[in-house]
Amino acid sequence: MVRQLLKKDVINMTRIQEVLDKLKSQLDENSTRLNPKGLLDEDDKDILREECIFEEPATEEDVKSLETELGITIPNDYKEFLLLHNGMTLFSSYLVEYKFFSLNEIREHFPIVQEGRKELDLKPNKDYPIGEFPDVGYIIMDSKKIKNRSSEGAIYVNHLSPEQTKESFVSFVQKLIENPGDFFWEDSSLKEY
Repeated sequence: MVRQLLKKDVINMTRIQEVLDKLKSQLDENSTRLNPKGLLDEDDKDILREECIFEEPATEEDVKSLETELGITIPNDYKEFLLLHNGMTLFSSYLVEYKFFSLNEIREHFPIVQEGRKELDLKPNKDYPIGEFPDVGYIIMDSKKIKNRSSEGAIYVNHLSPEQTKESFVSFVQKLIENPGDFFWEDSSLKEY
């Protein structure tokens, strides 16, 4: 059983690198890609290009320090991401951008999320923001759903009216890359009003 868990963690830890390497292979030398829909910019002259920014890696000590400071658990696949890139911005343009926080940004936004809970008369918890999804709000790691250092099913968006996902961190990033602009976690069987 332990051997299986360790093998699964190694597989998950390499998946985030594979997902990001695949994206990077689609970028030009300026870390931009052509918008898949071929939109024109504000002046209707140039095709919109979307920039991706990958920050320098965090250290194991940095990650452990944040876990201790905030009393949180960082799942293995998200930790692997932080050790590759301590934050990233995907598809930044004048239209939109998807932001995944650095450790310092988690530290900065954590009290904001907790204050929002207080304003709704909810008890503070150890859920922490890992990024921002445009037009929705924070991307949050649900601390109660982290099991065996896995993020599977522990991601939700919008801390004020949470929308649960069934995603792990890796699958969330992968689906975002494959479907930018879509709220891919929503149940497609539900009717829109």
